[in-house]
Amino acid sequence: MNRSQSSKSAVATQILIAGSIIWSLLGGGLQILANLQLLIPMLAYFQPTAVFGYGRLVPAATFLLTYGWIGSGLLGVLMILVPRFSGIPFRHNHVLTFGAIAWQLAILTGLTQILMTGGSGLLSLPFGRTVTLILLVSFLVLGTGITRGLGGTWKSGPILPRLYLLGGILAFPLGLGTAELLLRGGTAPGGVQIITQLVWHSFVHHLWLTPMALVLLFQLLPTLTGRPTTSLSLGLLSWGLFFTLGGWASNSLASQGPVPSWLQSAGVVAGVLLFVAALGNTVLFQPLLEGKMDEIRRNVALRFLSLGAWSYLVAYGWMMFLSIPGVRQNTAFTVAWNANQSVFLFSFLGSILAGSIYALLPVVRNLGWPSHSSLLWHFWCTALGVALTFSGYALGGVLQGLALNDPGVPLSTVASYLCPFLVVIIAGQALWIVGQLAFSSLLIATLLKLFPSTAPMAVFPSSRTSGADLAPVRH
Repeated sequence: MNRSQSSKSAVATQILIAGSIIWSLLGGGLQILANLQLLIPMLAYFQPTAVFGYGRLVPAATFLLTYGWIGSGLLGVLMILVPRFSGIPFRHNHVLTFGAIAWQLAILTGLTQILMTGGSGLLSLPFGRTVTLILLVSFLVLGTGITRGLGGTWKSGPILPRLYLLGGILAFPLGLGTAELLLRGGTAPGGVQIITQLVWHSFVHHLWLTPMALVLLFQLLPTLTGRPTTSLSLGLLSWGLFFTLGGWASNSLASQGPVPSWLQSAGVVAGVLLFVAALGNTVLFQPLLEGKMDEIRRNVALRFLSLGAWSYLVAYGWMMFLSIPGVRQNTAFTVAWNANQSVFLFSFLGSILAGSIYALLPVVRNLGWPSHSSLLWHFWCTALGVALTFSGYALGGVLQGLALNDPGVPLSTVASYLCPFLVVIIAGQALWIVGQLAFSSLLIATLLKLFPSTAPMAVFPSSRTSGADLAPVRH
């Protein structure tokens, strides 16, 4: 790939990554504002408009963090990575730029709809049909560009990243189109609509976002550590479990709901086997990081990717724990499930996204990261913030569940139990935002070249796209 081609394709990438950072800050801010209303109910009386009501802030924040921050960011870094392991540069770069702009327009339109008129009430589908149409068109453009050339390169490199990429790219439009048709097309009865919401929720998290993150882990960890992954059969087994059972995991959320008991059991089985699949992938990642502690300390990209790899196991382990029938019945209507969202989005997906940006963005910008304190601020504020948020939700949810199942405890007392945990949660979310602010300031300063580039350059040389690009760079 020559420099002119790289600079053209970099426009769409930069739009996606810049949008990702903006939406993360806004989504994190809305999440804190929503939790403040839980901690201090009197704040609801001082709202200037209904826009800032809790019922609108929560779906708006979740939408921004899922589709705006993680979705946009993963698409951006994959647009850098995929041409390097397929060996085929992007063409029609103006079309890719249109797709990137359309994705940001969909996020802005969805946010406006949720805040102004309220969410749709549908799980993982809080936006209207207009946003669905824009997302599908944008993803069709970006997904076609990302997967271009993979068909002729199956034997030229690692197969697991390509399998996860293909599955994730196909899952999003298939799941979104089916959910839109069944939930808003009026073609399914109420009971089927509940099941469809749960299945679509699983598609978003386990068949779209997780596979795209695993593409980055399976491709970047061997590159940064200089060690190949072993046991292809174990990797293929984990891949098969994910794409066979990933659509059923959220059925365990339907505890005591109008859903057949066998579907709830299917959700429990899916949660357990997805943890087994995550454990299998972690077994593949562990030898890559063993004995690399000094390198992890020096290389900020490897540091974030390592955190994401271990958080991956924690996220699916906690989901399995909450799926156990006895635990599920006690925590079904508590904030314990928010703990899973925290470690899944902020630590697993968020860390992999941050590490990938640190490793890959210099490819299209021909720059290096400065040795600056913001690197440490970003990592430690992210790690400590997620730890506080997760522990607050987890402990608060368990205590809340025990109190709810005790008829001798009044409901007002149950609500008061959450207050100290909400303080911890808000503190953790504030720390995370500080880390994101440090990252955004560092990114802007780096792009403007305000500091000398003393940290390592990109993983891949910007002037080549052959298979040799995947050779590790020693820092």
